[in-house]
Amino acid sequence: MLKMDISALMGYTGALYKDFFGNGTGILFTAGIMLVWILLPLWIAVRIFKRKDL
Repeated sequence: MLKMDISALMGYTGALYKDFFGNGTGILFTAGIMLVWILLPLWIAVRIFKRKDL
């Protein structure tokens, strides 16, 4: 969507979307959040399962 300039049709939100995700900082931020999204629940699950007596 960023390459086809469809974001211009989405108005102010599309402009912010294109401005934020269109550069390296936005991509790194998003990748970091996705990494936290994966690792935090995994870490919590490992802690819970280590405490249980299976």
